[in-house]
Amino acid sequence: MGIFIFDPLTGEPTISATNRAKRHNQATGVENPPCYFCKGNEALTTQTLYQDADDWNVRVFQNKYPLMPDHEVIVHSPQHDKDMEDFSHRQNVKIVRAYLNRVSCFGMQDKEVIIFNNKGGKAGASIVHPHSQIVAAKGFPGILEKEKESALHYFNEKGSCYWCDEWREAVATKSRVVYESSHFVLFCPKASRWSYEVVLVPKNHKPNFGFIDDMEINDLAKVLPGALLTYKNCFKNPDRNFWIHTVRYEPYHWHIGFIPHIRVFGALELGAGIWVSDKATPEDAGVELAKFYPA
Repeated sequence: MGIFIFDPLTGEPTISATNRAKRHNQATGVENPPCYFCKGNEALTTQTLYQDADDWNVRVFQNKYPLMPDHEVIVHSPQHDKDMEDFSHRQNVKIVRAYLNRVSCFGMQDKEVIIFNNKGGKAGASIVHPHSQIVAAKGFPGILEKEKESALHYFNEKGSCYWCDEWREAVATKSRVVYESSHFVLFCPKASRWSYEVVLVPKNHKPNFGFIDDMEINDLAKVLPGALLTYKNCFKNPDRNFWIHTVRYEPYHWHIGFIPHIRVFGALELGAGIWVSDKATPEDAGVELAKFYPA
């Protein structure tokens, strides 16, 4: 079971989760076990925690090889080879509602959550069948904790929300924006860590993903897969990740981050923690990605 280990000099967290070495790895193409996530194989997984219907379209269960005690799998559909960018809007609404159910469930336990999605071996996926994962804890060290602290510092200094100011600046300057909908802005951050990194920010300021309403759910179920399809169109179906950052309290602003794996990390990133974005500036990336966002 994973636990946090902290570097005594830098304070950087690591999770020790050697149990995960036992999991099957379909992404390598070497192993070909039965797919645990396909319909009919429910007995191969742990007990169902959530599903949208008896004849399920979205299913959630505890991860068999958890990073930490609360680590769940959200299977996107019974279809083994199709994902959010291929689904109907109705199916994507079901996925978003499954995310919301789990965020709300852990929120009632006073726990923070991170939802993340890996597609492809370079992105860390070991199971091919499309799915997301959610981990929950009383708090998360690392980037999420730094974002919380910085959001509070920014608010105390400027009296406004960092992410609200960011999306408004991107829209006002017409730079870095990939797509704007009624409720969301998809754009490249000014300090992108990876080339073509994008972030999806709700226009309506809310700290917690669990607070979104039905109109935002319906819109998110269009824009989130639209972002994934943009990468697919631009980079010919690359391995990629996305994650949802959400906390329970102000002055945070929940958002979704996306990266395509179009380069590998070098020693400067790994040894110094300094990111190198060498494929395109955020401004150029925004212009290029906007061309590939589905009409």
